[in-house]
Amino acid sequence: MPNQFPLTAKSKLGYQPEQVDAFIEMARQQYEHPEGHMLTADRIRETEFDMVKGGYEVDKVDAALDRIEDALADHELARKREQRGNFAIEDQLERVTELVRGRLDRPKGKRFSRSKWPSRGYSRKQVDKLCNLILEHLVNNEQLLMAEVRRTVFTAQRGGYAENQVDAFIDRVIQILHIERNS
Repeated sequence: MPNQFPLTAKSKLGYQPEQVDAFIEMARQQYEHPEGHMLTADRIRETEFDMVKGGYEVDKVDAALDRIEDALADHELARKREQRGNFAIEDQLERVTELVRGRLDRPKGKRFSRSKWPSRGYSRKQVDKLCNLILEHLVNNEQLLMAEVRRTVFTAQRGGYAENQVDAFIDRVIQILHIERNS
């Protein structure tokens, strides 16, 4: 299965092809045999690949991973609904939304812990801007696209928000959007 995705120029960085190919094959097996539980939508979001010159184009691989994540999330929600009923999905949505709202209800600039010196964290201003979009979605039902949340890139700053907390928060927002899409 070589070159499933376009390659970058030999002097530009892209994802390491062998790692991507192996992961895509594992995802394909999971999709064909969902009872195997090799991968979950959460694991797709956590996946990282090494960067190499002449590797696969990042945006093409990321788009494919998004589609795989969506398909797995749909299967997981359908399985949960089938096994435990709609109440389980509604309960999950309520619990995850409550966690997200807990962060959103904090004052701007204080929604997450700050990174410790000398480390850098995500720009507080940029993260707070995304938080405002998420809050508008949850409170006023404003449209919020999954791609908008997934592809937001924050610049690094000293004293910025702790990346691990922001990343976990974004994962929860993605969970909410998946559930809403499947309701």
